[in-house]
Amino acid sequence: MPKKIFKTVRLHSNENPLGPSPIALEAIRKYSQDIHCYADWVPKRLKEKLARKQQVAPENIAVSAGSYELIDLIIHFLVTADEEILTFNNTFMAYSYGAKRNGRKCVVAQMPAPECNLKDLIPLCGNKTKVIFFANPNNPTGTIVTHDSLRDLLETIPSNVLVVADEAYYEYVTDKSYPDSVRLQKEFPNLVILRTFSKIYGLAGVRIGYGIASENLVKKLEEKRLLRSINMLGEKAAEAALDDLEYIRHSVRHNSRERDYLFNELTQLGFAVNKSQANFLYLPFDNDEGKNKVFTTLADDGLIVCDLAIFGHEKSLRISVGKKDVNQRIIDCLRQISI
Repeated sequence: MPKKIFKTVRLHSNENPLGPSPIALEAIRKYSQDIHCYADWVPKRLKEKLARKQQVAPENIAVSAGSYELIDLIIHFLVTADEEILTFNNTFMAYSYGAKRNGRKCVVAQMPAPECNLKDLIPLCGNKTKVIFFANPNNPTGTIVTHDSLRDLLETIPSNVLVVADEAYYEYVTDKSYPDSVRLQKEFPNLVILRTFSKIYGLAGVRIGYGIASENLVKKLEEKRLLRSINMLGEKAAEAALDDLEYIRHSVRHNSRERDYLFNELTQLGFAVNKSQANFLYLPFDNDEGKNKVFTTLADDGLIVCDLAIFGHEKSLRISVGKKDVNQRIIDCLRQISI
């Protein structure tokens, strides 16, 4: 009997497998007839909706073409050539890549465990340190920094050092020790929070992100942002997505259930899989042979996961949580091999 051919499934970019909210899709359809028009200079309505949601002033919200635009703006315009950024080695590569692209020095703290221990950054924070970047939950390990540890860092480092908490996956977190970072930002003006519509909102293709920061810093970032970098369809889809609270709750429930299923099944198969608070799982391996066998086995079945060698992590994979049938395919495939 010929092998059944499955449709290729993207499990390498941590997208919401449920897609966008139907309300967001309807907004895209509605406003697609207006794509001959420019978007507003400033997405005022989106800023106001985000401000109400986060319980801050609109002046504390910076909207961007994805959160990566804000990462790049911070590095390019707020860090001088003789200053440094500080981050971890096993984290989102955009921080070190942004430093390299903009000719800035990036100091890297080693992570001996899957968790980002903010205390490890303190000895490396020197006179030249301008910005600290960390992802929470961390990408690719899925672990979190707690409220108390973030507060401790903010209380310890100089107040002229920006601390950028990249919270792209924060909506998925169920751990009660996760920071109330908006409350901390009101207390510590050097804290910057980055969030996105690319993950749980399922709008990665229209590139909308935002930051929560002091009014002074938001003003600087908006002055430096490329004019009209935010597209009109993305802006309208994001506005609509914020109204569909039930869809977000549904996405969280789906992710928690399916993430737990994958974690339990992979653990039973003998994988040293990491407990995750995001919408992906991190699989470290002892050698390249085991990693390559898993990657190839899944790819042969049309399941494309992320080989973290492209981020400099040679012996690990990251698997995005998919729909139920896809997650079962992952496990069925891996039952056929030994590691």
